[in-house]
Amino acid sequence: MRKVTVLLLAGVFAAMAADFSGTWKLDTAKSKVVGMPMPKEQTTTYTPKGSGYEYTAKGISATGEPVTSGFTYRKDGEEVKTTGFPYWDAITVTGGQAAKTTVQLKRAGKVIGTVTRTLSADGKSLKLDGSLTLPDGKKATYNYHYDKQ
Repeated sequence: MRKVTVLLLAGVFAAMAADFSGTWKLDTAKSKVVGMPMPKEQTTTYTPKGSGYEYTAKGISATGEPVTSGFTYRKDGEEVKTTGFPYWDAITVTGGQAAKTTVQLKRAGKVIGTVTRTLSADGKSLKLDGSLTLPDGKKATYNYHYDKQ
């Protein structure tokens, strides 16, 4: 009986860890941005790193400039410094290995927004739904849709 319980629990925990590793391309036709510019293009990569992952995004900004951003997530609740994001400089992740993840966006130590990342059931698409306060005090929202490459 004990072996069965352990195996069932192992299956439950394995199901909780979503596989969003790999490369994702932003579909701008399916995405929506309000209050800030949408990138012309963006490719995002999640690479497993120990119990976390490394996030890297490369693309072209709305003004045609190349952009690169990234961070390395290690564990839930830990503030992580980010690079290359124009509106925030750190994040705190909750449920980082789950199909649905919540992220607090921070600027100069203050929470300025949230993002929910949701992996589709078939693992072929990824959505980022975010809202934040820009440095000038205005509000912005985005709903990004990514397709697995």
